[in-house]
Amino acid sequence: QDGRAGYDFATVILDAPADKVFSTALEAARKYTSILILMQDPGARRLQISEGDRTATLNVVPFNDDVSQLMIAGHAGPGEGPTSSLVVQAVMRVCKEMNRHCEVSN
Repeated sequence: QDGRAGYDFATVILDAPADKVFSTALEAARKYTSILILMQDPGARRLQISEGDRTATLNVVPFNDDVSQLMIAGHAGPGEGPTSSLVVQAVMRVCKEMNRHCEVSN
């Protein structure tokens, strides 16, 4: 609110195996030339990305064989709204790549 960068967090439950969600997120990150992959750990289903001076960490947690939770936490840019942050956009890209409908809510 004071114009400084803060933190942002997004999570979504997807009807898909955790390994599939992670591999889709990794491929989506590779497609966007503005995103740099800082770290990837397929065994832990963890990925860290950056865009400009902002970073975000993505984790995929299996609930069962067919349902997973995708969580992304990172730095929000100054004045970024809840629908425009790197974090939210990363989740929305993964949803789109997996042909899943996701929406932003408060």
